[in-house]
Amino acid sequence: MKKIFCNRTSEIPSLERIKEELNRNDIIRIEYNSRFNFLFIRNLKRQITNIQKSLHVEIHKGEFKDLRFYILYNLLSNNELEKNSKHLEEAAKSYRLISENLIRRFEKKYDYSFTDSNKSFSEIKEQLNQDKNQLSENWSYRFHGGDVCFSNNKSGQVVDINLKYQGVYGVLDLWFFKYYMKTTNEFKSISSTYIDNTPKLTQTLNYLKEKGKLKLVKPEFELFYSEKFIWDTSST
Repeated sequence: MKKIFCNRTSEIPSLERIKEELNRNDIIRIEYNSRFNFLFIRNLKRQITNIQKSLHVEIHKGEFKDLRFYILYNLLSNNELEKNSKHLEEAAKSYRLISENLIRRFEKKYDYSFTDSNKSFSEIKEQLNQDKNQLSENWSYRFHGGDVCFSNNKSGQVVDINLKYQGVYGVLDLWFFKYYMKTTNEFKSISSTYIDNTPKLTQTLNYLKEKGKLKLVKPEFELFYSEKFIWDTSST
């Protein structure tokens, strides 16, 4: 991430400079802390609007104590989007299939269902403790925040699975999915495109949705969780 600090109108980066920096850096953060220089703030807002209209970026605004900032995320070109989407589709497909496989293995081993079971979770807790959270020789697991995270002790692969979608596994929580790609050998290369640039990931997922490769799924409790994408099995 390239950081640019400005506090006066003369220090506001030009459009040409932003273009050059985006060629070298995927993310630019423009920082300032002027509270009462209204002319500077007006001119900075005007430049941010100009950047948004002229360049292919997504802009987020934030602040921390007295420091305020705009974060400019570089987005993919149409050609890059088409190329990257093929690899990302494979990752989304792989993530769903391995998620479903691991859940099935867990349910079979403990005679337990996450969606429809007469057996409560507390009834299998003693067995989980005896197994020391080992699903098999290579796979271990841990529960957190109502979800379950499987880790391959041999390869280092991590499959974090959202359990809040009524028995649908492989839902693309953005953080879970990025970490899955980062820890999966065949997707490490494509992961580098998205690991620090969530807007690029969202851009590509929306593209795949438009192409019919992904679909939206609703959470069990809509009040707390938003709709997310999942690889569409009917797209093959």
